[in-house]
Amino acid sequence: MSFKRRKKQIITKLKEIGAIFTLFAMKTNMVFATEGGTSIGTAEVETATENIKRVITSIAMPLGGVLIFASVVIAAIKMIANSNNPQKRAESIGSLAWICGGGVVLGASLIIAGIIINIATNNTGSLLGG
Repeated sequence: MSFKRRKKQIITKLKEIGAIFTLFAMKTNMVFATEGGTSIGTAEVETATENIKRVITSIAMPLGGVLIFASVVIAAIKMIANSNNPQKRAESIGSLAWICGGGVVLGASLIIAGIIINIATNNTGSLLGG
């Protein structure tokens, strides 16, 4: 009985040692920036902010609008299909609240993204303090 216990202890210790060596092997070296190193220029910042603005205005807003519209249409169809069943009709009406909540979250996220971009770039295209 003690041989099995001792064997388990040895296996456990070997696993711990193996985990420690694995962590040391995966440890990355730290690299610190030096004087005169490369930095992000104004052109890169302007390009990045324009790309973010373009993605928000050309993809997020229309996609969100289409999803909200489709959700309202589906909820309306469910209400029409379940017009004789008050329980299912109430569930369909309840889904409208979730759709409104999703629209509010989408709108708030777009507003917050715009605020963050304007604060980070001071609405000039270059980072503050840069």
